[in-house]
Amino acid sequence: MAQQFKAKEEDIGAQDYRAYFDSSVFRVWHLNGKERTFKIVRCTRLSSEFKGETRKQPLLHLEDSKGNAVPLPLALNKTNAKTIAQLYGNNPSQWAGHLITLYPTTTDVAGRTEDCIRVRNEDPAKRARQAKKQRETAPANGRDEAVQREPGDDDEPPPGALESDHAH
Repeated sequence: MAQQFKAKEEDIGAQDYRAYFDSSVFRVWHLNGKERTFKIVRCTRLSSEFKGETRKQPLLHLEDSKGNAVPLPLALNKTNAKTIAQLYGNNPSQWAGHLITLYPTTTDVAGRTEDCIRVRNEDPAKRARQAKKQRETAPANGRDEAVQREPGDDDEPPPGALESDHAH
């Protein structure tokens, strides 16, 4: 009995042609050129065979800011895994619940510039708390005190500004 070929056409609205191809993991083009923050749900390990060699690497399962599961896991390279470990410790089981910010950039691979994803080396939750604190402690009119003072207050006058500078 002959197998039937089934095809389904869809417009996924991607901003990068590479998103239209099959992918089993989250790739740089899924960021659509923008930095994005995600919550780590869990970390597992992917074992794969490549040219007779078994490769193992961590996979992060993520949620977006609305709590929706990201359909593809993020395969961590050593650089990104190290960054997350610097933020949240070496134990991947303790990364769950923490936020990470991913951003698109490039790296050099065998003399070629390639697109890649990097993890920003800062805790997004801590950054948000600091920004909130700064907003709360800012003067009510939104101007910094240093900006409010008059030019010359406590400053040494510029050369030639004093009458004694013109005395002969």
